[in-house]
Amino acid sequence: MYKHIVFWKIKDEVKGVSKKKIIAEVIQKLNGLPAAIPEIKEYEVAENIGDYGASFFDICLISVFENKDTFWNYTKYPKHDEAVAFIQSVQDAEEIVDFEF
Repeated sequence: MYKHIVFWKIKDEVKGVSKKKIIAEVIQKLNGLPAAIPEIKEYEVAENIGDYGASFFDICLISVFENKDTFWNYTKYPKHDEAVAFIQSVQDAEEIVDFEF
């Protein structure tokens, strides 16, 4: 199995749109991917709720695929590309961890 974990830090504002609304839109776009991409085995998206002063990322994605090849297939869907393009336009930072288990 292949696990893909991504963290995003979202800009405070983009073209007058608040961070809260941007986060909601990112989550909506990400949550639409499992219905369009059959390679996804498991998929979880969440907004960070931590509020105790650490340096937090705003959104986390944890996804599972059968293997590295099916993960790479997932990255080639137009729906995935649309979500990535939007996220890149509103993010301040991104961190990724991939591993096999």
